[in-house]
Amino acid sequence: MTEKIQQKLDADVAVIGLGSMGSFAFWQLARMEESVIGFEQYRPGHEHGAGHGETRIFRTAYGEGVDYVPLLQEARGLWRELEAETNVEIYTENGGTMFGPEGDLFIETVEESVHTYKLPHKAWKGEEARKHFPTINFQDHHKVIHEQLAGFIRPELAIETAVKRGEELGGTVYSDSRVTAIKPDPDGVSIWCGDTHFRVKKVVVAAGGWTTDLLPDVHLPVELERQVLVWYDAKNPELFKAENFPIFSRVKDGLGFYGFPSLDGKTVKVAIHHGGESVDHPENVDREIHDTDLEPVNRLVKKYLPNLKEEPIKAKTCFYTNTPDENFVVGPAPNYDNVTLLGPMAGHGFKFAPVMGKIAAQLATGQQPVLPIDIFDPGRFNKK
Repeated sequence: MTEKIQQKLDADVAVIGLGSMGSFAFWQLARMEESVIGFEQYRPGHEHGAGHGETRIFRTAYGEGVDYVPLLQEARGLWRELEAETNVEIYTENGGTMFGPEGDLFIETVEESVHTYKLPHKAWKGEEARKHFPTINFQDHHKVIHEQLAGFIRPELAIETAVKRGEELGGTVYSDSRVTAIKPDPDGVSIWCGDTHFRVKKVVVAAGGWTTDLLPDVHLPVELERQVLVWYDAKNPELFKAENFPIFSRVKDGLGFYGFPSLDGKTVKVAIHHGGESVDHPENVDREIHDTDLEPVNRLVKKYLPNLKEEPIKAKTCFYTNTPDENFVVGPAPNYDNVTLLGPMAGHGFKFAPVMGKIAAQLATGQQPVLPIDIFDPGRFNKK
């Protein structure tokens, strides 16, 4: 029986999870003319994980770490390549404004990013920034960095487009197919979807918050954090069109407040970054919206966005899968040379999706990634 399993291959590589990261690994593997199959427990672009909510920020002036900037520069080009291959508009580059108080680590790292990599930008104090973007009530003591190479991505559309393109290039997708077990061995990997068995040479696990279900013995010290996205009506929608209103991000003491231009010509989406409640499993995320979810967002909208109506009109939940050091998990799974971990992405990964998908595809096919990924080593948590 073992010999038959080893001989029969359903594909060279399988991608488990066709969400934020896996969809792009699937596209890249198919693009490399690899034999690839992809498994998604729901449908690509679903609302059960972290890859939804209509918009996601893209920026290269990165306050989360200067080491990320080369990856973002590569990702920016790959977003455009996917658009060119599919003739689908996914990424709108309308500029991004990061601001915060003097001495805050986030804004200082943004400054270091733009100077180290000579990113096109403008630097202002709060009073001057209000002249350029009067819709944002910057405080006088704020440092403000406006980056031209920033904008927003449509996440559901991006995932759906990457998966569809992977299929067009020869990949096979199994939607509504929950992988219940994977068993790596020296000759390959066995995958089960219920009673159905598949056999491949290599696996890319891009299961986000479900990763520990599939690989419990890898012992990733991750924590799920519930997040809430909120939409408000604009008093004057013209002010919030993409050509008039940038994406913005303000961070203080590790908590962020961020937002986007209007997509529908009526409403504006904003949210708080971090500060959500811990959750023990993705399927136990509280999807109900409570007054306590909205109150802190309402206060920030009143303070910084006076041209929005104060009462929200809708809200949705998602979740982060955080790591202790807030860096991604990307690389060979400890003790499993034929398993590549692609995430979790620590709550700030979507903008990197195409480059991370490319890196995972390279790792799964025995290639050396051009860009360094040492800080993402999945084994780092077990090292003393």
